[in-house]
Amino acid sequence: HYFLPAVLRHYHERFPRIRVRILDESANEVLSAVVHGEAELGLNMIGSDEPTIDFEPLLSEPFVAACHRDHPLARHRTVTWAELGRYDFMTVDKASGNRLVMDLALASRRDRPQARFETRHVSTLVAFVEAGLGVAAVPRLSMPRKGHAALVSVPIVEPEVTRTVGLIKRRGRSLS
Repeated sequence: HYFLPAVLRHYHERFPRIRVRILDESANEVLSAVVHGEAELGLNMIGSDEPTIDFEPLLSEPFVAACHRDHPLARHRTVTWAELGRYDFMTVDKASGNRLVMDLALASRRDRPQARFETRHVSTLVAFVEAGLGVAAVPRLSMPRKGHAALVSVPIVEPEVTRTVGLIKRRGRSLS
């Protein structure tokens, strides 16, 4: 959510007459919109295995622990998935591409955290963390920059889980 405004600003400066409609949906819904021609392109972490989709990787980012500044984990240099599970852990629901990435990476681990709260959007998780309801694992770019009054991000290790975000569009179609 924090890199999208920079991308939009860049393209608005280069192409000021292009009208942009943002569909702020889950990864599955964005992929479906592109596949069915409801959107010309999308920013997504899924689609690289889809035969009708071209996936151009843009960045790879790790998941981090989102903690309230007053939380005990906020003082750690790194945290493990097991440590996250010792607190009120929150996550996105199974409809989220982020959840798919985490579930695949942690499938064989017995010490993976069990969620007390689930929500559809990462931005809601971050707001819950800010309100002091628990901790969450979120993509690094979903967190505000350093110096936020209430939020801290801590790298998660054992294992480090990353996602690749890319531009998706229908194969063989040029953009308008």
